Amino acid sequence: MKRDEFILKLNKYLDIDKFSGIDVSLNGLQVGAEDREIKIIGFAVDACLETIEKAINDGVDVLIVHHGLYWGAPIPITNNFYKKIELLINNKMDIYAAHLPLDANMSVGNNIAMAKALDLINIEPAINYKGFDIGIIGDLEKDISIDEISSILNFSNPIKLDFSKKINKIAIVSGEGAHDIQQAKALNCDLLITGEPRHSEYHYCKEEGISMLCGGHYESETYGVKALAIEVSKRYNFLVKYIDVPTGL
Repeated sequence: MKRDEFILKLNKYLDIDKFSGIDVSLNGLQVGAEDREIKIIGFAVDACLETIEKAINDGVDVLIVHHGLYWGAPIPITNNFYKKIELLINNKMDIYAAHLPLDANMSVGNNIAMAKALDLINIEPAINYKGFDIGIIGDLEKDISIDEISSILNFSNPIKLDFSKKINKIAIVSGEGAHDIQQAKALNCDLLITGEPRHSEYHYCKEEGISMLCGGHYESETYGVKALAIEVSKRYNFLVKYIDVPTGL
């Protein structure tokens, strides 16, 4: 399949135009060579130098990332940013970013993928950000502990604020979602699963009797890129590669 045809299909599947007014990321194709036949698609969380170098070594034609190169402001093409662009151009490798569109997608998004891993039921979009529901809420079929939930999600170094009497109703907002704890409480959730913790939310959780599980920004956002990789491999005749560059954060 030609690159441009694939990008059009991906744009539609992820509905990237829907988020253009609220997302500081430049969603879509951020760096692209000429239209051509593509065979290998890479998937990663971050468009860092290490990811790009690994993708080039793997022969990737298009690298799809959650955190792209551009975040709402022009950036000088100098130093390591220059090196990234130089590597991409010299190796004719494209970068495609899907930030909020991948968080919010109800088939392969970060949040729905974690919900599926936990076998949640009664799943629905929730947790509003600038007029859009980015996170999800859902119910466990039976109450389980925060430790069991963390184990199911394979969080390697989680921070657990365990203050609820039980855990049944769960909100999930990947990445930097700790500030959504009050929305989760208003939705009668017992637990918010997110990536990064915030000191300012500790006492709110303790006083309001709601738990928070912070699995790490990186680890909470591996779910969407992996789910999208599986979907792309099913739909199209591409070899897919997942490129893991963990940060521990």
